[in-house]
Amino acid sequence: MNIRQAGLLLMIIFFSLVIIHDVVRADYLLYELAYLDNSILAVADVLDTGRDQIIAGNGSEVRIYDQGQVQELISGFSGTVTAIAVGDLTGDFRPEILIGTDKGSYYVYQRIQGQWHQIVEQRYLWAPVTYLEVCDLTGNGWGDVIVRTSRGEAFIYLAWDGQLRLFWRSQPNEAVKFIIAADLTGSGSDDVVIARSSGYVGVMSWQEGQLDLIWQNYPWGTIDCLDVVQLQSGRLPEIMVLTGQNIFYTWRWDGDTFVTQRHFPYELDGHAVKFVPGIGLINLSTASGITVYNVGSSSLNQTNSLPLFDVRNLVVVNEAVLVQENSGKYYRLQEVDREEIEIYVNNKRSSNPPELLIYDGRIYLDVDGLASMLDLIRFGNDRIFLVQGLHYFIIDLSEKVVLWKNTPLPVTDSILTDNGKVYVPLSLIRLLGYEFEFEYSINELHIKRSWGWW
Repeated sequence: MNIRQAGLLLMIIFFSLVIIHDVVRADYLLYELAYLDNSILAVADVLDTGRDQIIAGNGSEVRIYDQGQVQELISGFSGTVTAIAVGDLTGDFRPEILIGTDKGSYYVYQRIQGQWHQIVEQRYLWAPVTYLEVCDLTGNGWGDVIVRTSRGEAFIYLAWDGQLRLFWRSQPNEAVKFIIAADLTGSGSDDVVIARSSGYVGVMSWQEGQLDLIWQNYPWGTIDCLDVVQLQSGRLPEIMVLTGQNIFYTWRWDGDTFVTQRHFPYELDGHAVKFVPGIGLINLSTASGITVYNVGSSSLNQTNSLPLFDVRNLVVVNEAVLVQENSGKYYRLQEVDREEIEIYVNNKRSSNPPELLIYDGRIYLDVDGLASMLDLIRFGNDRIFLVQGLHYFIIDLSEKVVLWKNTPLPVTDSILTDNGKVYVPLSLIRLLGYEFEFEYSINELHIKRSWGWW
């Protein structure tokens, strides 16, 4: 078993602790990865280390991170990064990096003696690039490129004589919502799946020097999600579609055409749905959080949900699971044992710590216990006063704000109530003049006085 296989196994085991809720239910904190904020990410082993790196595009730079450290940098292209893809374009079994920008261009970079050099003349598409993919449509071992723009235009560039040549483009009046490549027929070459929002799915395959349409279907409803998924070991992958009419479809090649494998109603409330191999179908929702499903023959079977309500993307990197919030911030899911967390104030272990909750990946403390631990007087119900000497804070539950001398102070996380108790986010104690740090390796929360109003 190589390092990548071991990492995948660890990732599956890690997430199995989350999804098999009848066996164990773990708590997870969000460990901030500030260096990735507002980045476009791809994951691949571009440094030939045997483990995946994070390729992060932000602004007019692409940085390659290995275990949280910047290893290499790509710059010099025009525009802001809007899409990244990785794949072998030259047939030498080494990956190139493709970068799409808001200026309507994409660039190809190759690593030569530790430096990244542009090897293909930039391509102009006249609209921001939103999707890039490297595939092998002709089966010649050279990488071909699929591109989609913000206007719904799709382009396919084929590798001929060491050059990328535009071979196919979508019709101007037929906006493409999704386009993806995979070997659907077992031929050894990739096929192309295209979906239009209006309710159309088609498959093109390379036959006798042409991309021919070999199948098409008109599912009921708009196409809200398209993916190619491996649902059965040893079988060909399936085309998966979710529609606006809450219908779930999959089709698989039977040697002659694509045959329906699954067709049933199922409503998902998420704004994003994706399939992660080894984990299952993941629904990201502001209402229900992260929900994981096993895809059955006639239904989606919920295996578990994580109470993370502000997530717009989920990325697996080796054995780690990263989530991106709607704010653009990235976090790593970090498992913790809530019952074993010890709290220290100014380096002294609290003998009577406040009750602790974990909600939306963040620590919350009950306000009564927090006041006692920090030697504050607490009184009030709808308006909770925290008093020390002649100074006080007000937590206004009805308005969900914190006041200092009647001046509202910013609180980014929610204030919770549960069983008659009020819980405040750990971030609120910064307003009281304290800083905090969680030591994951030893399960300790350290709170230290840094300044104060008092």
